[in-house]
Amino acid sequence: MEELLSKEATFFISKQFLGASVLTSVSVANARITYMTLRLRSGQALQHQATRVVKALARVKERIKSYLKNFIKNQSLYTRMASIAILGALVPVSVIPAFSANDQETFKSKIVLDKNGAIVDIAIKKIVIVPGESQAQAEARIAAEAAAQAAAQAAAQAALADAQAKEAAAQKTAKVAVSRKVYNDPANFDGIYQAAGATYGIDWRILKAVHYVETGCSGSTSKRNLSGATGPMQFLPSTWRIYGQDGNGDGIKDITNVSDAIYGAANYLAVSGGSANNYRSALWSYNRSTRYYNKVMDVARSLGF
Repeated sequence: MEELLSKEATFFISKQFLGASVLTSVSVANARITYMTLRLRSGQALQHQATRVVKALARVKERIKSYLKNFIKNQSLYTRMASIAILGALVPVSVIPAFSANDQETFKSKIVLDKNGAIVDIAIKKIVIVPGESQAQAEARIAAEAAAQAAAQAAAQAALADAQAKEAAAQKTAKVAVSRKVYNDPANFDGIYQAAGATYGIDWRILKAVHYVETGCSGSTSKRNLSGATGPMQFLPSTWRIYGQDGNGDGIKDITNVSDAIYGAANYLAVSGGSANNYRSALWSYNRSTRYYNKVMDVARSLGF
């Protein structure tokens, strides 16, 4: 009987039939069937328990993976390394045995840590903070710029006013100087007409006629019309700067001096066509008016032109 049953069966049978006086083959067979049934049930219970353990470990693994993923995104490198080390110490890495109906079967954890793998170096993106301008700073800057602009405009206006004042003072001084000029004009200007006409090839009677029409043959004067024409021959200052002459030989081209003005008029008429006896063109350049031309020519003819 002991050769057919294992030690566990013998122990079980001895325990079940302790005190029995007779052990028959039938009773022994029933005892063995009862033992095997109990053993099979025990193995199924262990199998079920092992399956639950494996599922629980799988859920733990997924939680750990999720935690590590979120953790790596939010923590610095050194904190990650320390936390990973702590988690590694808490994770069960040993084989978890669970017996089933077969005594040789075992269940192993599906969580495997690579002990030879290197630590992953996760680069940390550096955050660059660029200092901006606060609202108060912006308001202060705008106010400063407005003040600077106002100051610049005020300085420009002051400079302009100063320049205008200086120009007015200079004009006033010039007027005073002109008013104090002493002219030694001759009683008759025919000699000046004739000398200037001979110099520039202009009939002296044309010069006298122009002088008469412009100012009535006045002597030296600073008389000025509304267009700005000045002096005995009514030259515009811009024209005088080009054609003005020193008729009296004092070294100054004076637009208000009668001798200088007559010589300047002779020069201008000659350049404009008078030296070729084209007085229509010459007088038209002097004053662009047919009425003016006819009036000058009438005066010249009255003088014997």
